[in-house]
Amino acid sequence: MAQLFDRIGFAIFGICACIGVTVSHAETVIVGGTGSALGSIRQLGAAYEKQNKDFQIKVLPSLGSSGALKGLAERSVDIGLIARPLKDPEKSQGIQATRLVQTPVVLVTSKRSEKAISGAQIEDLYSGQNKRWPDNSPVRLVLRPLTETDNQLVSTLTPGMKAALEAAAARDGLLTALTDQESADALEKLPGSLGLASLSLVVSEKRKLEVLALNGIAPLERGKVNLEYPLMKPLYVAAHQDAKPIVRKFIAYLQSPAGIAVLEKNGYTHAFR
Repeated sequence: MAQLFDRIGFAIFGICACIGVTVSHAETVIVGGTGSALGSIRQLGAAYEKQNKDFQIKVLPSLGSSGALKGLAERSVDIGLIARPLKDPEKSQGIQATRLVQTPVVLVTSKRSEKAISGAQIEDLYSGQNKRWPDNSPVRLVLRPLTETDNQLVSTLTPGMKAALEAAAARDGLLTALTDQESADALEKLPGSLGLASLSLVVSEKRKLEVLALNGIAPLERGKVNLEYPLMKPLYVAAHQDAKPIVRKFIAYLQSPAGIAVLEKNGYTHAFR
């Protein structure tokens, strides 16, 4: 009986060899971080996989910058996508980061009739002094935690914006989304919504949201990021200084002209002011 099973095993092996079936030995690279970059990194990973059969990417759900850095420190993440420079304690853990691109932080709404907004209007809406669109329909704010990079950038728009954001966070009945994807989901579903998003997320995930010009400046101009737009969020790629060669090679691909071209099609720019 044992001899029979051996013969069957050899026969199956021979059939697999004849039809070209091979066992995959691809190495998995785990990527996580800011939700604004996940759609773009999935596209880049899929393109790189086609060219490199020894590579497989696993993109984690939104971790945020802090979650990515924690994952790197614990060695549960190979590449972190972060929206800020490294701090000294993070550098002391052997983590390195390279600024790759940047994307506009934009005001978005499900209300297709709206095309623009000013800093003064945003301040009034977040502070609660005004709660309606110009057509008198209600504005439904979707908030992010005050510590989020997007809020920190928006707080610089007007002298009273920081206080307006704090007032919105203290108001009852407003939804606070913890991740970029949760926020985009809510903004799509709520009639008359208003909130913050990264242009890269809206473009790469094909979100059904209207991106508003800010103080008369559109974030996109002739299909490219407008460097005159006032709110820009950087994307850093972080990894351990002793990262595996396969990780280093993928990071090099992200920095290559081919990688940058994909990012620029998805709401990023490689140019910096």
